[in-house]
Amino acid sequence: MKSRRWSNTCVEDLPEYMKLLYQMLMDLHEEMGEFLARMGKLHQLNYVKDTIKEYIRSYMIEAKWNHENYTPTVEEHRDVTYISTAFNVLLVTSFAAEGNVITDELFHWLFSYPPIVKASFGLGRVMDDIVTHKEEQERKHVASVIECYMKEFDVDKEHSQGFFIEMIEDAWKEMNKESITCKDVKMPIKRRVMNIARVMDVLYKNKDHFTHVGEELISHIKSLLVDPISI
Repeated sequence: MKSRRWSNTCVEDLPEYMKLLYQMLMDLHEEMGEFLARMGKLHQLNYVKDTIKEYIRSYMIEAKWNHENYTPTVEEHRDVTYISTAFNVLLVTSFAAEGNVITDELFHWLFSYPPIVKASFGLGRVMDDIVTHKEEQERKHVASVIECYMKEFDVDKEHSQGFFIEMIEDAWKEMNKESITCKDVKMPIKRRVMNIARVMDVLYKNKDHFTHVGEELISHIKSLLVDPISI
């Protein structure tokens, strides 16, 4: 399948609007491969590539659902959309970029989807869907977890949203518990997983700050990356 190839030769098969993005992706990971090769860890680039392929496949499934006007079950939705959040891509890429600090065992831990990872991914997916599903459905988007739950359990939107708001609270509790009790990895790794959830809390708490960027999000970005810190 062409969608599973990883090669510069694929560029010419793509529509014009995708060529630049695809080439940037190839260039970025070629550079990462050179970095990892210098440390004898070139094989870790395969973790990144496989994760990106999985990410793209999840979007293809969502596109198929949307095209067929199919509303998946909550479980089907979870299995696909936890991947399409791209959280795994972000984590795996950030781990690989650290080179000697990161072992193969850490990647295996991440790919086993331990409780702290599931909670972080689930929180992000649900927070996104709660505040974006209404606008997305107006432009024929794939069903959000809100619509999936409504259809599967024959409940109204308010009931569905209430269920997932409770799920968000439970996810925070799960991450806090795992940050203390999980001994498989060190705290900096667990903190990075939790930071993914914290970013989603900033982007999607109460409204869709990601799509409709306002002064609040701009202020956060400036304070993090632009404004100097007083010492």
